[in-house]
Amino acid sequence: MKIRTVLLLPTAALAVSLVLCSSAQALYDPLASGSTTIALARPFASLLASHGVKIEAKGGATRKGSRIVLPASGGEFDPGLGAGTVESEGTLVLAAGKRKVILRKLLFKAKRSPLYAKVGGGQLKIATASRLRAKRDGFGERFAAAGLRLTAKLASRLNKKLRLGKALSSGQPLGSLAARAIPATVHLAQQGRLSLAVDPAFAAKLNGLFVSLNPIAPAELSSGPTLSFPVGPESTLAPDGTGGTVKLEGAAELLQLGSAQVFWREAWLEPGIASLLVEVDLQPSPPHSGRRPQGPLLALPPAAAGSDPAARTISISGQGATLTEAAATELNEAFAEGRPSFNAGEVVGTISLAATAE
Repeated sequence: MKIRTVLLLPTAALAVSLVLCSSAQALYDPLASGSTTIALARPFASLLASHGVKIEAKGGATRKGSRIVLPASGGEFDPGLGAGTVESEGTLVLAAGKRKVILRKLLFKAKRSPLYAKVGGGQLKIATASRLRAKRDGFGERFAAAGLRLTAKLASRLNKKLRLGKALSSGQPLGSLAARAIPATVHLAQQGRLSLAVDPAFAAKLNGLFVSLNPIAPAELSSGPTLSFPVGPESTLAPDGTGGTVKLEGAAELLQLGSAQVFWREAWLEPGIASLLVEVDLQPSPPHSGRRPQGPLLALPPAAAGSDPAARTISISGQGATLTEAAATELNEAFAEGRPSFNAGEVVGTISLAATAE
């Protein structure tokens, strides 16, 4: 598993790193879940305790000894670049008697200053880090920030509000941090294909109406018949197959010689609404309706996806696909002179997908 480590001391190295990162396309995946764990350095915790300062974790955050765990509430990350943010639930309350400083909306950023919080009416940098590390974790990412040091602004705020004198100072060792990001959807590499194995009864109906099914590259048609489309750019998919948008390359033509053509373009698999969408074009126009906006062509059952986090692969096998009412109407208009030869709910075939996450 590839580990990316960034030393945050030399300014020149930072500049080179930023240039290299900007040259690559950022593909940020939204978080479904995760956490940020802060491990307080023992001298820092002891110093606070010696001044009567207690640290309480509330609102979903938990503390056990020197470890504070904050569940993720949002964020995004790019596993290829080792960049990202993890937004946290919960609050931290630093209290000395009746005096309090409340840290809300804690935020991890994979950068030199990795920890932020809302304090009072504004956001403050909580700590800087001497080293950041990012490591892929299946479909997710793990981040580690070592050598956390207190920022001048937070040290000043704590000293003033909690009446600590000059007990805290800028650069004081604070501890370390670990963040975990688990994606809701992942970006897909441009490899793998979606296949539609046409049902024999539907294929026989097309043949009976003298309608041929033809692929438009890079779509392909193999024996069966099976129509397949490559996974295209900007495609996303949930590891459990329940969300995302898989944008497919290529198109398909249904041709009835001397009569009509139907083109299915811009095919997108939308697991969240259990549909395969296409842009339909009925030709010639007139008398047919021509190009129509993208809409549902096939209805699908809930996805039953399999995934391999180590290989970062996602597969969907054998989903039965049925015609939508709009699709049946379009086929009847084009090839059956409006007669109800095609029907909503009619089985068209089974859909399978093999995809790999970036």
